[in-house]
Amino acid sequence: MALDVGSNPKISVIIPSYNSGTTVRHAIESVLAQTHPIDEIIVVDDGSADDTEHICREFDDDVQYHRQSNAGASAARNTGARLATSEFLAFLDADDVWEAEKVEIQMSAFDQNPEADFCISAALVWSSREQAYFKYEWAGCQDPQELRRQLLVRNIFTGLCSSIVIRRSAFEAVGGFASGKLSEDRRIAIELLARHRGLILPHALVRQKPGPASFSDPAKMRRAMLDLVSDYLPLYQQLDPKGRLLRRARARVYERAGMHHLDNGDMSEAAKNLARAAVLWPFMANPWKFLANACLGRLRKQKRIGSPLVPAGAA
Repeated sequence: MALDVGSNPKISVIIPSYNSGTTVRHAIESVLAQTHPIDEIIVVDDGSADDTEHICREFDDDVQYHRQSNAGASAARNTGARLATSEFLAFLDADDVWEAEKVEIQMSAFDQNPEADFCISAALVWSSREQAYFKYEWAGCQDPQELRRQLLVRNIFTGLCSSIVIRRSAFEAVGGFASGKLSEDRRIAIELLARHRGLILPHALVRQKPGPASFSDPAKMRRAMLDLVSDYLPLYQQLDPKGRLLRRARARVYERAGMHHLDNGDMSEAAKNLARAAVLWPFMANPWKFLANACLGRLRKQKRIGSPLVPAGAA
């Protein structure tokens, strides 16, 4: 597909890439296959040591390649945004792909809602356990205040970093993605919802294959999520002075860490984290199901526990 630089409004696609040579080609091809014209594709290579540059160069003028020293995915996205020339910015992680109608559907939503500043969609997320894609979408209350409350507890917008299309003015107003921080999707959504109008589409327009990092290092994942909680302590207090929201958020962190330790076969750490989750918020199912399975001796029989426990869900 030849890029149409005369479309109005213009849209730039930014792909952050770090050692993503095995997947970045598919990401780029999914952008080139869009049914809506794309004005520019910018790949920001975040210090890769693989063949990412060679692959990007194969697309000639259809892809702008920019290399920077390793600074993290959020910094790479922000670099791409600074290089972009369009009114609308779209982001796609190098290990995800778009459905062909993604941009067309989202830009149509902007046409119908000209007051909107950003648009996100549902996502199809690959489950290595089930060997199938599962749709993740938010179908709850659309009130911005309630959405922020939910985001302070968990990620209700799975795949946001690959689904969002946003006006440059809104992106710049919130300072872009939080460089040097994890949970960047939740962070930018919390900031955007404070002052900007968003559209949440039920269409699954992204196919996502999450990496293994959170499962291989649950302690790192726990620290990152606790950092988010710490960074937003004033907002927790503002939205819920009684502290229930804060306890729920902390409980969610330990529940997720416990479930990841369980998937890794580390029963001791799983028990510690799930027990702390239960103390903080005793209304969660997984800590009690873990206890029941442990008492019945089921947890000693296999490394990974599937159906007896509720899936931990999105980060």
